[in-house]
Amino acid sequence: MPQGPHNRRESPLSTEDWQGVIERLGWGGQGLGRLADGRLVLLDSALALFPGEEVQAEIQIKSRHAEGWVRDYITRDPRRVAAGCPYAGECGGCSLWEAGEAAAELKLAMVRDLLHRQLRDVPDCQWLPAPPDTRRSRVQLHWDGQELGYYAQRSHTLVPVEVCPMAEEPVSAAIKHLRHALRHEQLPAQPDRWELVGGTPVGDVAAVELLDPHRAWRFDRDGWRSDTMPMEHRLGGFQLEQAPGSFFQACPQWAWQALSGLLQEWEVRGETLYDLYGGCGLFSVMLSTALRRLVLVESNSLSTAAAQINLANVVADRNDFAVHCADVAVWLEPGLGSRADVILTDPPRAGLAKPVVERLLTAQAGTLILVGCDGMAFCRDVKALAPAWRLEHLAAIDLFPNTPLVEFVGLCRRVKDNG
Repeated sequence: MPQGPHNRRESPLSTEDWQGVIERLGWGGQGLGRLADGRLVLLDSALALFPGEEVQAEIQIKSRHAEGWVRDYITRDPRRVAAGCPYAGECGGCSLWEAGEAAAELKLAMVRDLLHRQLRDVPDCQWLPAPPDTRRSRVQLHWDGQELGYYAQRSHTLVPVEVCPMAEEPVSAAIKHLRHALRHEQLPAQPDRWELVGGTPVGDVAAVELLDPHRAWRFDRDGWRSDTMPMEHRLGGFQLEQAPGSFFQACPQWAWQALSGLLQEWEVRGETLYDLYGGCGLFSVMLSTALRRLVLVESNSLSTAAAQINLANVVADRNDFAVHCADVAVWLEPGLGSRADVILTDPPRAGLAKPVVERLLTAQAGTLILVGCDGMAFCRDVKALAPAWRLEHLAAIDLFPNTPLVEFVGLCRRVKDNG
């Protein structure tokens, strides 16, 4: 059951059964229903929820609303299909199993609900659903000393898995080999998170112990061998390197297609690109033909080492570039850029830190592109930047198929000379 702050009059909160109809979907895939007195009921589920379905749930009554967990379905939407995963309903990695072809429609409903409640007077949001065959080339698993798998939803209970149907086949197949190596202490075996990662196309698969992302192993027919050679990604006619333990898009081919298409459609161009939280240079390479100079800032040393190589190999013949390994909040100074310049931010899930927002409010660049993988944080940042930046284009991209997660991209124009 979800655990929230205890009601002052009841500690701990008691639970009770509730039966009712899902009226609509909220952000994050929650189903929203009503108590008899009209208060909202916020419902989570390990499987997709459809508006109009009647469900049974276990709920906690709070002062202004109730929260709960769906236990059973009284009625089922006719679009609901059998899950394509043996762990559906247990594993918390994907919560849109059984949505079938309606998954994109359900995610769009979540996006609309979020934007309606968080932002006003914004442009129409473009929706880019993932192609049906999109699969992840990166997965993170938990090893508890005996089993390898994913956590159950809203829990630290481990669900052991042998395969992951949402992963590229070589990545999915590597799960059982990683478990075998951990059980037989062929790899560091202390409890930890592990990441399996492939390139584009996938090819070899690397395993990274996230306690020490500088160490990696590759799998071949003789087992796992220590190997920190970079993963290679062939995208849009370019070749990029990525250290196995550093960040990269989970579905690189689809991410490149969707993001580069948006930036071209929005006619992003100018003199200098300030690529903040730039990783290994994905956006810098993507925009290298549209801007003359590239300045990338990233705090992860593995990523900046790869970015230096990527930009030198890909754009040095036509672009000046600089790569800075630094905290964006420390590197960023007030008044950044000039009217012909573009600032692009792709921060971690928590969004922009307050000092970054404050300095972006004074920036002199003419264009600001915001990228965010958490919708609430993205909306918060758009509102915080509104005194100086007008949102002209907005898009939501399904870069995380079969989950409620969505990537938001916004293009803003400077509305005044910032001082």
